[in-house]
Amino acid sequence: MAIDVYMENQIHERTERLSGRILETLTGYVLQAPLGSMIRGIHKYADTMFNSYQLKFLLDELAAISPQDEDEREMILALTSAAEKAIRQNGYLWFSGD
Repeated sequence: MAIDVYMENQIHERTERLSGRILETLTGYVLQAPLGSMIRGIHKYADTMFNSYQLKFLLDELAAISPQDEDEREMILALTSAAEKAIRQNGYLWFSGD
């Protein structure tokens, strides 16, 4: 099972859901991410939420990643877009693990 990713607005209404292969790529990438990183902080088996302030750090991390393949590139682009949208809404990214 993959980690589901939702964008939420300021009052925690879900406004969008990421879907597709990027979720499987994210699930595998979480455990490979460097210790102490925002991505490594995403819990594979529980819920993790990043607020607008934390999403700025996530964007920095995503910008620094050199994708190893097309799947990672798509994951990075999708998460970057989702984080930017959530920030504009003063909202959140909600990661729901299995």
